[in-house]
Amino acid sequence: MKIKKLILLSLATTIIFSCSTSSKFPRQQNTATVFNAEQQHLLDSILERGLDYEALYTIVGEIKPMSSVASFSFPIANTDSLKKTEGDVLDLRENQKYLDKIEQLQSLVSTLDYPDLKFVLIPYKWDYKGQRTIQLSVVRVSLLNSLLEKEASFFGQFGLVPGTDPAVVVTTIEGCDNYERLRGYGYMFGYPEYAVDFFVDATVIKEQTNKFVERNFFQIPSFTRNDGTFVYAYPKEHTPDKTDSTIYYRAVEVLDQYKEIRGGYLNADSTLQSVKLLNDFFSIEATK
Repeated sequence: MKIKKLILLSLATTIIFSCSTSSKFPRQQNTATVFNAEQQHLLDSILERGLDYEALYTIVGEIKPMSSVASFSFPIANTDSLKKTEGDVLDLRENQKYLDKIEQLQSLVSTLDYPDLKFVLIPYKWDYKGQRTIQLSVVRVSLLNSLLEKEASFFGQFGLVPGTDPAVVVTTIEGCDNYERLRGYGYMFGYPEYAVDFFVDATVIKEQTNKFVERNFFQIPSFTRNDGTFVYAYPKEHTPDKTDSTIYYRAVEVLDQYKEIRGGYLNADSTLQSVKLLNDFFSIEATK
């Protein structure tokens, strides 16, 4: 696998970015933005959260078209039904600080410029008790395009075709009715088609009959946890087969290799130099 090349890199006495400081950030072309230590720490920690969980399998594993990286919640959602028709909804004297934080996140995310990856910051359609969740996901563009072609009968109804901006795809699916939203996300998160069908059908049964459909869960480990991150439900009568095992063993191979090189990118406080790790990885990719 490609990540093996990083093992050699981390063991070398001189590495590609040895002359760079940890304050360096991946940047958009023609952008010379320099971030302070607090912003650098935030971006490193966000990417660490992604790499140590399921996003590893999108960022370097090329297994999942899309993965969750991190979620952020802010008390900015409208809870006053009388304001549904108004333009003046949010009291900016009290809430501008939250919008400033979201703007900072968007600024940091926009600096992430890696081949075939798109990081998207998407607000969830539904709020929870006034809290608006902003979801940061990473999309492997080539895998998403292949998915849009393979499942054209589903995605095509929304006008989503290969080449559509990933942010448009995610936003469209987020805004769908519940069953379409579940199916769209299931496909994009890399779950097998039979598992997506089962989950949607089980949701329909639960809503129509109020009966929970029993299920098992197929667990694929991440660096931080062996269960609960890259996981999908499947019918009780289903025996995991080649489809499931192929995903599992591809993921485990990537995870094992990540474990080998991760220790070479730790700060003194054991936090991960995520940006440096990814810079090294994609610099090697560029020389292939």
